[in-house]
Amino acid sequence: MRVGILGGGQLGWMTILEGRKLGFEFLVLDKNPNSPASRIADRWFPPEKVEEFRELCDVITAEFEHVEEEVLEKVSEKMRPRAELILMKRSRVEEKKTLFRLGYPLPRFVWGTGSELKEMVNLIGPPVVVKRDSMGYDGKGQWRVSSVKEVKGLGEDEKFVVEEFVDFEAEVSVIGVRDMWGNIRTFPLTENHHSDGILLHNRTRTTPEVEREAVELVKSLMEDLKVVGLLAVELFLTRNGKLLINEVAPRPHNTGHYTLDGTETSQFENLLRAVCGLPLGSTRLKTPAGMVNILGLDLEDFSPEEILKIEGAKLYWYGKEKRPRRKMGHVNVVGRSEEEVSVKIKKVLSLLYPKETKKS
Repeated sequence: MRVGILGGGQLGWMTILEGRKLGFEFLVLDKNPNSPASRIADRWFPPEKVEEFRELCDVITAEFEHVEEEVLEKVSEKMRPRAELILMKRSRVEEKKTLFRLGYPLPRFVWGTGSELKEMVNLIGPPVVVKRDSMGYDGKGQWRVSSVKEVKGLGEDEKFVVEEFVDFEAEVSVIGVRDMWGNIRTFPLTENHHSDGILLHNRTRTTPEVEREAVELVKSLMEDLKVVGLLAVELFLTRNGKLLINEVAPRPHNTGHYTLDGTETSQFENLLRAVCGLPLGSTRLKTPAGMVNILGLDLEDFSPEEILKIEGAKLYWYGKEKRPRRKMGHVNVVGRSEEEVSVKIKKVLSLLYPKETKKS
């Protein structure tokens, strides 16, 4: 089986590493031959060779939604999940409109152009979150706005979403996997903690009532969208116990990295099982688990040895060029209890970010 991956980032890298044990061959389409997945693929293709890439692949999936529309059009017949879902995720406006049309719980929102921003902020009522329509990930292209006076310097013809600021108790997520016959499995719920819009760490969280509601929501959404592959759903748990969808992603997700060590089958292996017509693997939690992102650091900026001294800690290094706040790798931890995992996460954070940890 030849699996094509659109995008050469770390999500594709981990998908390939997990897929090697299934005996698959991997082809990657990406601009950068030195990106993590491009380096370890059986073959790398630049976007201008998309036709050759398509012909050689048995099935194609995506590790990143910001793929050029022309590329998606040329590979759509072999795409799982459907190219339409990747296109939807490229646009925050389309994502919100789709979820609203299907009747899913969302923060109040409006959309329009930059010239209408002040009216939109007034309509929702500050504080609000202003989000650029495209290229929004890892906190990029979004701002918390407390006053109409803060709305300035944004493109008048550009599209934006303005949504209410949710004073939440926690941010949680559930990842589901659905095969081509409609079988669905869901991974355990995680509680997620962000720093400037980027996931910093998360862990599995046992909250039966919340998890039941979130799982049913994810299952229903996967059916409605006819997903074949993965769907990650990030949710706000409000202070009155209500769940609101923040974002969805039809691909492997940062909040699911813990599955490499915490569940019977990882999100990456189950993606491949789903899109290649294999039986889905168990998503059962083997042990409480969590993850810490390594942001903007080189291996020389911290001590991998000290991290690996922590029982149950594993380091995943992507081999990317260092940039501020860039995801350079992550650390997974497991423990006998959620409390033990939390203690280990704090220890990892103190080793990676000693200055920030002292401040807090």
